Amino acid sequence: KSEERVRYENEELTLDDYEKEVILKPIKKLIPKASSGRARHLTLPQYISFTIKDKKLCLNIEEQEGVCNGEKVIENATCKNMQSDNAAFEGWAICLKAWLPEKIETVELKWDVPHDIDEKDNKWCHYRRFLYRVLRFSEQYDWFIISPDNSLEVDNLKNILDNLQNNSFSKLPDPKGDFNKLGETAVEYLMATKFSNEVRKRFNLDFIDRQFPVGVKKDGDKFFTGGLSAIDLWGTKDDILTIIELKYIGKKERNRNIKVGIISELFMYSCIMRDILNGFISKPQFTSNKNEEFLYNNKKQYKQIKAYMLADEYHPLVDNPKVIDVLNDYSKY
Repeated sequence: KSEERVRYENEELTLDDYEKEVILKPIKKLIPKASSGRARHLTLPQYISFTIKDKKLCLNIEEQEGVCNGEKVIENATCKNMQSDNAAFEGWAICLKAWLPEKIETVELKWDVPHDIDEKDNKWCHYRRFLYRVLRFSEQYDWFIISPDNSLEVDNLKNILDNLQNNSFSKLPDPKGDFNKLGETAVEYLMATKFSNEVRKRFNLDFIDRQFPVGVKKDGDKFFTGGLSAIDLWGTKDDILTIIELKYIGKKERNRNIKVGIISELFMYSCIMRDILNGFISKPQFTSNKNEEFLYNNKKQYKQIKAYMLADEYHPLVDNPKVIDVLNDYSKY
């Protein structure tokens, strides 16, 4: 966090202390114990500062400098994986608005523009995808505001959003995963095969498939990150496209992937699929299977996208029905 100090109830507090007092403390009183019995730790990300004034939550993504092995290192969360806590602004905006409705009516996002990055660097692909997410999020929710300091960045992106094409996999995904560990890939495979009847019945689908690519190219070159990025599970019925973001932790998993970023992933995947159905993002050079081919060839028939989160355990801020209410309460579409 920056060294900025914030005035709160006649005191000058550090940003960390302010966030603990104004945001975390009220929420911790509301969060129930986990059904698994595990402790539910709640922290805010390092690279985003949170302040509330006049019922407006301000999210400020701050570029930070450090020294590693004697060399200066610059870290900017706008160039990071969107599911990480430091980059998942959609998740924090949705969750905090849901948990603190009396304190928060609007959310404003501000960020430090990354510098010293070559345009061929993968970080630029992350940053362009970040700007796309900001644009689509602002289009979806009228309570979300882009800081005037950053509006030109989004306007510049709009000017180059043409000739976009979805990617094909550089290599096909692992067909089954490691059943000895029963990790997320294996569970995803089982849901699309052995338990497909149950999944199709639960989500009202004609078929269930896995790993729909969601990387994006422009004029044949990589525009967003995502050589292997894909929607975990998907299917259709009539005029509805259904996508499912799966997070499976497992009881023995040490590296726990319980993030608010599941919201950011699901939101962006929904936007990309909408842009594909609307013809804004075109068909890739080749498709992985007949279901993909059918979707592209019949995209005009789909009038609705249903997006689901599916996990064996959620981040404590996501584990609240009000979060889904805020996600679904969009006013512009």
